[in-house]
Amino acid sequence: MLVPDLQDGYIILNDDGSNRWWTGIQCVLARRTHGDGDEQRAYLSHECRAESVTEDPFSHTGDYEYVGITTWSGNYAIRSGHKLLGSDPSKPDGAAPSYETIDMPMRVSTADRDVRPAPFDEVLQMLRSDFEGGYRTMHMAITYRQQNHDYTLYVPCRYINFPHPNETTKNYLQPISGYVVYERDERFFIAYVVCHIADGLVKSLQFKLRERVTLGDSSGENAPATHEFCRTERIGGDDVECTFFSY
Repeated sequence: MLVPDLQDGYIILNDDGSNRWWTGIQCVLARRTHGDGDEQRAYLSHECRAESVTEDPFSHTGDYEYVGITTWSGNYAIRSGHKLLGSDPSKPDGAAPSYETIDMPMRVSTADRDVRPAPFDEVLQMLRSDFEGGYRTMHMAITYRQQNHDYTLYVPCRYINFPHPNETTKNYLQPISGYVVYERDERFFIAYVVCHIADGLVKSLQFKLRERVTLGDSSGENAPATHEFCRTERIGGDDVECTFFSY
């Protein structure tokens, strides 16, 4: 089973700038137009904090954190933080937008690696036995179809819910990972992803998206307030699969 190398792959941001920085790859989102063999990939950086490269790094005026996403349609920055919220008059001059296309070059270094798939029963037994046969860090490849595209999301399992060994009639795994990249209507989001798998079959796939919503009437005396919310996207269909693997 060949998958992108999340373990040893990396991203260099601002690759042609006087100051560059390195992060690991949080996830890889691959897509194909249904019926087309050409694959495209998007890569998510680790969260980065706004900082100055000086002896006082957190003197940076931008009080936010952000992720970089390099995709088939360009590079993006998605930011979060209290300085990006609230009514417009309270925002500092030159406040950065929460979502924007960026010209910053992002160089991805990764290659596909052959990995060891882990069947549902094997992962369940490994967790129930407290890793009796040896500890393994689990990753997952989630495949699904949406809006005429076939997607595969490659991510580490940040945590996995599983039944107590005494619960002998229950056989489920519920892995969660975040942040991940999610695409809908040609727009990218960062999200958490969760699968509920019972007796080896995916019963539910959901993405919890972080989005920004503006409340209020812009024509009124007070400027509209912009807040961060989370919404849930539910992916249906019998073709949803979740394959566990380890490097």
